[in-house]
Amino acid sequence: MQVKVNQLAQGQDFRRFGVGKSFCVRSRRAVAGFSLAELMIAVGLLAVMGLSLYITFNSGFGSVSLTREEERATQIMSQKLEAIRLLTWAQLSNCPTSFKEFYNPQGIANNTAGTVYYGTLSTHDPATNISSSLTYYSAVHMITVTLTWTNNFNGTAPIGHTRQMQTLSAVEGLQNYIY
Repeated sequence: MQVKVNQLAQGQDFRRFGVGKSFCVRSRRAVAGFSLAELMIAVGLLAVMGLSLYITFNSGFGSVSLTREEERATQIMSQKLEAIRLLTWAQLSNCPTSFKEFYNPQGIANNTAGTVYYGTLSTHDPATNISSSLTYYSAVHMITVTLTWTNNFNGTAPIGHTRQMQTLSAVEGLQNYIY
């Protein structure tokens, strides 16, 4: 093969040695590389792919953040309702009607508490979801916990959220079985 290449370099006919023209003569296109148009299209495609990847990650992190906030709201409401269910009928009237909780209660000292949840407790007596013809109608209260909070994920406009949870409390309720 070395002999063939040397003879071709001296200007001899390349067809005589059984090699194609592309082996001996490189086209100008093969040596030049990519054109400016091809480079711009490649950069544009990379930019679109990078932007779509950024948007996907941003949306995913926003969804995770919102889910965590909603889970914490459910936890706060459940905690308040369980505490109320342990109160006696007389203590129920002394229960505070509003409260404030944080996403991370332990972070209050170092300012990393996160989202602030504002809650209200309301009592409907007698309960509105049971029939008035029942004998225990006047002995049951419906207690509603309403929680509101706003989140501001990634510099977007604040979005308000509201959740509610309800429970029933009876005169001879749960507290008589525990205490």
